[in-house]
Amino acid sequence: MEFTPAAGVWKVAPIRWENAKENEMSRRIYNILLRWLPFANEQFEKWDEKPNSGHFFGGNFWYCSDTAASSFIFAVLAKLGDYDRQATDISRETLKQKAIMGLRYAGFTHDTGPSDCVRVKGINPYCSEKKWGGEGDNFFMASQNGRSIASLAHAAWLLWDDLDDETRILVQNMVASYADRWSDEEPRNGTYYDTQCEENAWTSAGIAAGVALFPDHPHQSAWKKGFIEWSISSVTTYKDRLADPSGLIDTPAGNRIKTVTFHPDFTTENHAFVHPSYLCAGTNLRAFHATLSLMGGQEVLDSAVHNNVNLYDQTVKIWAQFDGLAVPVQGQDWWYNRQHERQLTHAILNVLHNHSDAARFERSALDSIEKIQLSNSRGCLLEEKGEECVINLAHAQFAKDLEPGSALDLTKSYLLHVFGGPGVEPHDPTEMISRLSGVYEYPYGNTIVHRTKESFSCFSWRNNVMALSLPKKGLWTITPLYASFTGTVQFEQSLGTPGLTNESIIRDVMKQRIYPFEDGFGAVVTIGRGNRELLQNVAFVALPNGNSVYAEQFHAVKACKVRELKTGMVGIRNENYSAMPDLAPGQRTLYFPGDSETFKGFYGDQPNLVKNYPEYPYVNIDNEIGYLIYGSAGITYVNKHVYPKWKGVEDILIMNDGGAVEFHENETLKPFIVVALPNQTHEETALSHQNVSLLSDQAEHALLLEIDGYLAYIHFESGQRTVSGKKLLKDGSVPLYRGNNRITSGHYAWSDSIEGFSSGYLPEVYRLESSEMDSLNLDINILSDRITILNVGTSTANFQLINTKTRRGMNLSIEEGRYAIH
Repeated sequence: MEFTPAAGVWKVAPIRWENAKENEMSRRIYNILLRWLPFANEQFEKWDEKPNSGHFFGGNFWYCSDTAASSFIFAVLAKLGDYDRQATDISRETLKQKAIMGLRYAGFTHDTGPSDCVRVKGINPYCSEKKWGGEGDNFFMASQNGRSIASLAHAAWLLWDDLDDETRILVQNMVASYADRWSDEEPRNGTYYDTQCEENAWTSAGIAAGVALFPDHPHQSAWKKGFIEWSISSVTTYKDRLADPSGLIDTPAGNRIKTVTFHPDFTTENHAFVHPSYLCAGTNLRAFHATLSLMGGQEVLDSAVHNNVNLYDQTVKIWAQFDGLAVPVQGQDWWYNRQHERQLTHAILNVLHNHSDAARFERSALDSIEKIQLSNSRGCLLEEKGEECVINLAHAQFAKDLEPGSALDLTKSYLLHVFGGPGVEPHDPTEMISRLSGVYEYPYGNTIVHRTKESFSCFSWRNNVMALSLPKKGLWTITPLYASFTGTVQFEQSLGTPGLTNESIIRDVMKQRIYPFEDGFGAVVTIGRGNRELLQNVAFVALPNGNSVYAEQFHAVKACKVRELKTGMVGIRNENYSAMPDLAPGQRTLYFPGDSETFKGFYGDQPNLVKNYPEYPYVNIDNEIGYLIYGSAGITYVNKHVYPKWKGVEDILIMNDGGAVEFHENETLKPFIVVALPNQTHEETALSHQNVSLLSDQAEHALLLEIDGYLAYIHFESGQRTVSGKKLLKDGSVPLYRGNNRITSGHYAWSDSIEGFSSGYLPEVYRLESSEMDSLNLDINILSDRITILNVGTSTANFQLINTKTRRGMNLSIEEGRYAIH
């Protein structure tokens, strides 16, 4: 479709101002924006190339998004809400004028503006002294301007009566040129590595601006058709293709859905892994249409909310922690405090879909957003000194540059609430968290999740092969390192295909077996390191009570030299936010037997502090999570202050720091095991160390651990085999499990046949108690519906047998050589 520059001012649709009604949610978000406003106002500068023009946050960020988003926010605060001049010390007239100046700067420097008008000089070589709008750019970069077009359209619409004709025409040309360029294009396909969900959604956002503002434009019907196709194609699975009335033929008349952007389990990938930010991009970006439609009193089209609920119910809310932030189950390469982005997702589901879980999570997200902001004296949403926090140095991205985008998400949420209402009543948080507890398997996203009321465990076996065990404070305590638990292996000579050597980031496994249980899971994989000369068998068992077991064993297929081996790695969040001392106290204390050490959390000023410790049997982090450690080569704590890429203040605990290792051909290391104990104090961890039993020989390929009423098993070899282990009894009580249990002269032994290459757990079925434990000699066989007890001793055995599930006990007395069946 050919774009023709506007020759005059077009008729614009009216805003239904009477529909704007403040409510609890809109006021809460509005007050956050008011606190942010003075900080943003300091980032405004006049632009002298054209009259009455200016820019925000440097004026040369990607896609003009710095000025576009800020102008949108300033326009909203200038026209809507219970504005408090006393709180901001800025008049509404000033807000309006700066928003208009931002519109003019964007319009003049856009591709449709005068050729001699370019953005100001800055540190970003891609944007410095250049135009914006996408002319000559590839699809990814050109289409991404849709977000800025949508932001500018909101600002211009709110201020239309205050704009002169020159500014109106600048806006018309920006909006129409985008809609004309993309409405006739085909939406893009893609799920693996780089989903096209985001691209399709931001393209629909730009086209939505023309659809909403200029209903009488001659291209209106083409724009609307283009918007529907791009928006409905943002969140799609193969089922959408099959269910489309036109079937599988690519280009018949009326075929709207031509893409697959999500796996069947509603996971998808960007930056080469399952990424919560991009998982929600289709939902969040299509909300530009929703806010425009609500402002104009128009219907929100179905295409703009297609699959929102399916996606939310199957992934987003399942992964959401207490403050509404979705746990990055395969790691995070952006900053951790993305509550603003997720708050918008919850707001959309709350307002547009009447989703009571989302209503609860939205409020929870706002709790954290408010406290983070109150911790920053400047009112910023991310970091007090965001200009020092490097996000991507090559792309000139710092935390400060991401402030407008964070505020933009809140502004869209505000508009949803003020024009769409407060939403529905939120579910009770205790009931909701209890209901969401369970096991969730994502076979296409290659992740399995187990959540309880106070913990979250997950394991991923592709993209970033990693495990997480989170306590109730979630990502405020533990961070999702790319190689969490599985660790890094750096070879002296890397012989494999670059990007696939699985040294720093583990992209794939050679084989895997995943075992979901009703109330936990087992996972076992083989990771090929380097050029597959070194194999790492890994198992992760998530227990029903929230504890977990991680185990690994290395085997060298060929001789090789490893420069650095670090496994059992866990990221430790160490933020300092004054308004949230319970989550971000500014220090973390590492407890180990008989001692402790405290590490301050801060960014910059000092080099990293690296502390090495001996092979302690356990450690505890800040009385929030404990770890029992078996077979470690040494423990290291890295108190980080230097961040080439900032995501938040995080330290690293390495529970198996093997250093340099020279492997001989066919050499196999002893297993390394970690038991994670969320929500334990250091005293409780010390007690667990006394009570948890490693029944098996660590030299074996099969491992047995008894922990809090569960017997966790791990079998790395192929082929079914009988696994056994024993322990010394410490008191007059012993748990019994399905299989063969034997009590002999103060010892307990368990054995049974275990499937090859498997992991999982057995719950305690019975508990045997006796004051004569040292003299008992019993063979006990437990099947699913029967227990057989044989007294193989030389005297009568007296004991009590308690059914763990029913808590009912029976006193038994079995003569020598006799048996009992129950």
